[in-house]
Amino acid sequence: MKWVLAILCTLVAVSRAETLTIGLYAPTAPFASTASRVELATKLGEHFGKSLGVTGNGKVFARAGDFASAVKKGEVTVALVDATYLAAAGGNYTILAAAVRGGETSHGWILVARGAAKIADLKGKRVLVPGIGGREADFVANVLFGGEVGKDFFAKIEAAPDTASALAALGLGKADAAIVPSGVELPAGTTKLLELPALSGPLLVAYGAVQPTRRNALVEAAASFKGDATVAALKPADPEAVKIIARRFAAPVKRGPLAVPAIRLLVGDLVEGRTFSIDRTSAAAFASVR
Repeated sequence: MKWVLAILCTLVAVSRAETLTIGLYAPTAPFASTASRVELATKLGEHFGKSLGVTGNGKVFARAGDFASAVKKGEVTVALVDATYLAAAGGNYTILAAAVRGGETSHGWILVARGAAKIADLKGKRVLVPGIGGREADFVANVLFGGEVGKDFFAKIEAAPDTASALAALGLGKADAAIVPSGVELPAGTTKLLELPALSGPLLVAYGAVQPTRRNALVEAAASFKGDATVAALKPADPEAVKIIARRFAAPVKRGPLAVPAIRLLVGDLVEGRTFSIDRTSAAAFASVR
């Protein structure tokens, strides 16, 4: 009986070793629908599985908690993940490549509103932003607005399941504004009020310790991947992409204007109220004696 269990355990281990699950957690990426996310995840799984000579499949995650749990259990070791989520959540991972959309790996963000002509009109209003794992308020106030708009400016900064959901809710009048990546089709009756900084899009990462041969194989497979309009391809990523976003999560330190007095010294100001004298010395002291 023991040898049977040993064989079964070995078979299970081999099966796991020969299966590569590519996770997809990218709420900010402007996929048109859930079906399009599933289709891309399937393409990723099949492509990387074929390139590495293993069975590959893709899995879409809708919630940060589910994705984090899958990574922790080792069910997902390679994934295409929002850089904003990585910056907020941290973790032990290796960046392999960056997703390309519209020829770029970084994209600006925009503030879109209904019934508002300027940002001041949104004070005390409800704003939606694609979820990044629970730090949406810090993301909006610090990362995107650089501390120029406080967290209490808006009545609520709420997480939407993804970019498409945020825009759909705005279009139906369920929110006053939405903050989403640029390059998306806006709902009827809404207006772009503000352009916000550009940030890295989704990144392909490998979790845990990655052997050099494994990393090279994944990078090589990424270079030949062809996807869809949202993730057209994968190309080398800026290794500092996540750190740049992570540093901006901290509230910027506000310093008041530094007043530097103009220094102008006059001789009269220096000697006023002072008495100066020079001791006289006899000329004989300077005469040499022969």
